[in-house]
Amino acid sequence: MTPPEFAFSARKSAYKLPKAAICVLIVASLFSGLSSAQVLVPPGGASGNAAGYSSGPSADGTGATSGYPSSAPSTTLSPASMGAARAAGLNGAADAAGNQAGAGQATDQANAGTPRAKLPRLGSNQFADFVQETTGRTLPLYGYNLFDGNGFPALSNVPVPANYVLGPGDDISIKIWGAIDVNLNLTIDRNGQVTIPKVGPVTVAGTRADQLEALLKTHIGRVYSNFELSATLGRLRSVQVFVVGQARQPGVHTVSSLSTLISVLFESGGPSATGSMRQIRLTRAGKTISTLDLYKFIHSGDTSADARLLPGDVIVIPPAGPRVALLGALDSAAIYELSGKEETLANLLSYGGGQQILTTPHKVLVERINPAQDKAPRVVEERALNADGLNSTVRDGDVVTLFKISPKFDNAVTLRGNVAKPLRYAYRPGMKVSDLIPEVSALIQEDYYSRKNIMVQYESPRQSLTERTAEGVNYGRDGNIVQNGANRQSPADRASEEGNYGRDGNIVQNGANKQVSADQIINDVKNQLNEINWDYASIERLDAKELRTTLIPFNLGKAIKDKDPANDIPLQAGDVVTIFSVNDLPVPAEKRSQFVRVSGEVMVPGIYQIQPGETLPGLIQRVGGFSQNAFVYGTVFARESTRVQQQDNINKSMRRMESDINAQTASALQNASSADKATTLQAQLTNQKSLLSRLQSLRANGRIALELDPDNPVPPAIALEDGDQIFVPHRPSFVGVFGEVFAESSFIYKPGSTVSHYIDKAGLTRDADTDNLLLIRADGSVEGSARRSSFWSSGVLNKKLNPGDSIFVPGLIDRRTTYTQFMEGAKDWTTLLYQFGLGAAALQTIRN
Repeated sequence: MTPPEFAFSARKSAYKLPKAAICVLIVASLFSGLSSAQVLVPPGGASGNAAGYSSGPSADGTGATSGYPSSAPSTTLSPASMGAARAAGLNGAADAAGNQAGAGQATDQANAGTPRAKLPRLGSNQFADFVQETTGRTLPLYGYNLFDGNGFPALSNVPVPANYVLGPGDDISIKIWGAIDVNLNLTIDRNGQVTIPKVGPVTVAGTRADQLEALLKTHIGRVYSNFELSATLGRLRSVQVFVVGQARQPGVHTVSSLSTLISVLFESGGPSATGSMRQIRLTRAGKTISTLDLYKFIHSGDTSADARLLPGDVIVIPPAGPRVALLGALDSAAIYELSGKEETLANLLSYGGGQQILTTPHKVLVERINPAQDKAPRVVEERALNADGLNSTVRDGDVVTLFKISPKFDNAVTLRGNVAKPLRYAYRPGMKVSDLIPEVSALIQEDYYSRKNIMVQYESPRQSLTERTAEGVNYGRDGNIVQNGANRQSPADRASEEGNYGRDGNIVQNGANKQVSADQIINDVKNQLNEINWDYASIERLDAKELRTTLIPFNLGKAIKDKDPANDIPLQAGDVVTIFSVNDLPVPAEKRSQFVRVSGEVMVPGIYQIQPGETLPGLIQRVGGFSQNAFVYGTVFARESTRVQQQDNINKSMRRMESDINAQTASALQNASSADKATTLQAQLTNQKSLLSRLQSLRANGRIALELDPDNPVPPAIALEDGDQIFVPHRPSFVGVFGEVFAESSFIYKPGSTVSHYIDKAGLTRDADTDNLLLIRADGSVEGSARRSSFWSSGVLNKKLNPGDSIFVPGLIDRRTTYTQFMEGAKDWTTLLYQFGLGAAALQTIRN
């Protein structure tokens, strides 16, 4: 029997849609682009003289529950089933079932969930603008981001709720077996009925889904017996509802019959920036069915106010109610809507996630608007997050600011700088510097041990020390460093290859099985520790009354080692103790550990720690003096600080040269009168850039020319520095000649031979610039002829050479080669070599 809340007739429904609603639907469809099939019009037309149905409360009395639309594909009859159906007199139903299956599946796919159109921008409102002007912050509207997703698309293959009420447009799949065997795919017509062959029309609209099988079995059982039956729902009908008021996307929405108030809000984009989140009404036939507070849904997932929708339902979003801004020390700073005219501060905080640990409970500021006060309509109230403050009320227009706790430590002393563990330590009364640093090991940084550990690396057993030495650094005949393969690397460069220092100071190795050269092993024999400045450390102390920082220096060595009361200063809470290394604050040389490297023709080569003020002759004496084959005149003395300055000179010149090349070439190309000239200039530019590339590969060696007497080479009493390198070569037997000569080579040294003798042997080319010859001595000094008015009368050609000396013959300037154009920038060749710290090998690099 049809439930009492439904009144169906075979010809006419007792439910009639109001004419005004029909008109609104038709007009809305015209403006929203809906097809006539999407407009809610009763089957009989605008007059309302057609069948329909009305719905009352669900069986459970709470209203229809929410759910998702289901699209179950229509089933088709098997050949055997079709035969049985025709034999039983159900031929028409079997044919209809086969024809409807494909159409039903296509319709299901079309209704599987169309993506929602792009929503309009949320925008702002007057109160949000007011808060931005007042606080300088743009606060979001709380909860509105809930609707910024892709809407609420329909889902397929979701079970239909048991209390779902059937209506016109729903598809029903019926499977019968036993005495008869047939599958039927039927659609409820506008009269609320399905027609079963031999059985006739059966009214199913208004029936709950869990009651459908019993209803069908009763009607079919009047004609057939000894059968079983299964009935399921396929594609469900669509309904059209209105979303009006302060909606983000108002209008008519066609949705699934399973849609609820909340799902349609998602589909329509929810309230606009001026719409309410807390008083959303669902009305049906002029009566309010439900009032939804979305804050309850957001906070606790409360869907008790949600309701399933019926055709013609109206969702009303009224203007937003009172609003309050909450900002400061909380995660969810936003503009909140109150449920009434006033609400407690505790409730407001609960919307923002509650009181947080980093929020100070002692101070809350409430800026309040009082429109009755014309001259000063705004006041500031101060509250606390105690019982009284939390129970106090906030009202429309309030701006509530929370504050963070102070970062101040109540009982901390900070130790930083060159220490093992820079941390904050707990202060206790009577605490002194020696209590904070109880032993000297607390001043050894952890990366010191990492630097020591990385020295031990796996080496290939096949690689001998001789092979590894061949990869290192050799010294040429002129005493300059000659590099094998790649350019010489600084210790920092080598460190970057072997490992990187992380943020914690530890070295991160780039790979195992690294092969370590002999040169690197020697260079690693040095002080790996950042030495402590024992004479100076400091305490920073804040004077709370004067708000001024006082710096208290003290002698760290006396405080830690000797427990000297004058330096073992009592500490106070909040003090910051800083420990320095000798690199942070340079100390006198006698207070630092310094190492030098001596190699070559000395009796005991090695790494030596030097004493303050020790000189080169004193060190040579300490290592046992020179060997029998020592070529003292060609001693190479290299210093790191000198190398840095020389390299800086090279880099500056390279940048200047690059700028000049670009500027001159651009100007020349603009003024080129012909294509041939432009081509020539372009070729010149290519050559200049090639030279620049070679120059950029040069690395200064830091050599200092000792300018020794070749007949009595006594090392000068130069004071040694940390990192100095001394190399004494064996006595060479050659003299080098290169440049604009026919035979660039090394010639056997003959005592008493002059420059002209070796130039004659090499032979000058026609491009030789004899006015700018260079004589590069084995001791690192350079002699040139550019300062002389006449080279041939200067006597330079008659200068006697020493073993290891080199002669360089440059090309003529008037040839305008790329090489000579670069050299024009220097006052003379001698100045160039002194400024850059280059030797004969470097000049070869420039020329080639």
